[in-house]
Amino acid sequence: MPSLDFKRSDRVSDLIHSEVAKIFSLEVRDPRLAGITIIRVEMTPDMKKTFIYYSSSNSFSDVDKKDLLIGLSKVKGFIRSTLSKRLNMRRTPEINFKEDVSDFEE
Repeated sequence: MPSLDFKRSDRVSDLIHSEVAKIFSLEVRDPRLAGITIIRVEMTPDMKKTFIYYSSSNSFSDVDKKDLLIGLSKVKGFIRSTLSKRLNMRRTPEINFKEDVSDFEE
């Protein structure tokens, strides 16, 4: 029997990535989150948690980074409820933000 091309969690990750990028560009008004780019979204295989990797076009001091993390923490609930409405999922996954550090800074 041939294997499936993509796992369901991969397809849902792609949907979430697209929607979260739209939400950040069109609906999030928090100035602390200006310049955020959603790089990728990964989900646990059980689809209970999602990890949203982001980068920012702003260069940060420690204080700015702290404000960014506060802003991300405050927007989690809004993003989760918006995803729930738009994607019509039985259970919307818990959202976790992580800074994408995969760029080449050597």
